[in-house]
Amino acid sequence: MEFQMSAAQTLTLTEAGYVLNRTTAALNKAVDTGVIRARQRRVGSSIQRLLGPAEMRFLLVADRLEGDLTPAGRRRLYHAIRRLSVDAHHVALGEVVLDLHKIDADLKGRLRRLHELRQWVGAQTDRSEPLIKGTRIPAYMVAALARGQSVAEIVEDFPSLSRDQVEAAIDYAKAYPKRGRPYPARSLKRTLAEL
Repeated sequence: MEFQMSAAQTLTLTEAGYVLNRTTAALNKAVDTGVIRARQRRVGSSIQRLLGPAEMRFLLVADRLEGDLTPAGRRRLYHAIRRLSVDAHHVALGEVVLDLHKIDADLKGRLRRLHELRQWVGAQTDRSEPLIKGTRIPAYMVAALARGQSVAEIVEDFPSLSRDQVEAAIDYAKAYPKRGRPYPARSLKRTLAEL
């Protein structure tokens, strides 16, 4: 499947954090300090920040050029990337032209993984907890177990799950953190066996 982020597509900061391997706090700081701009969407009584393809591309480029850009250079690069279409793969800063093909391929792979997570895990209804598809096992419970157990131990405790399902549940919880009371980090089976 060919997967590309469209110009209108946006990601929440937790989704973007998963894709970029950054914390939501770091992304909020980048927005708050004016490094990048976020779109906003009202969700109930709160405002949700969203990042588009230009912000995602810029942050990946900025990571790779960490010590090579001055603050003014970073701003110029960000504005140049914002002016690009998602189909353009070269950005010019004066005489310097950056090839974004590798950045775009990397971003495309990371976005594909985020899309795959939604195929492995899903909620039955808007109010129910996300389950690993094809099972009745909550994804957040499996992800919580990964804090205290290895993937192999989780598969041993839940033989109906594959290693891929467990890893997808762990990644899903990173991209879509659970709200409310967390699950325990050890399975009941292991806790009882240790007693």
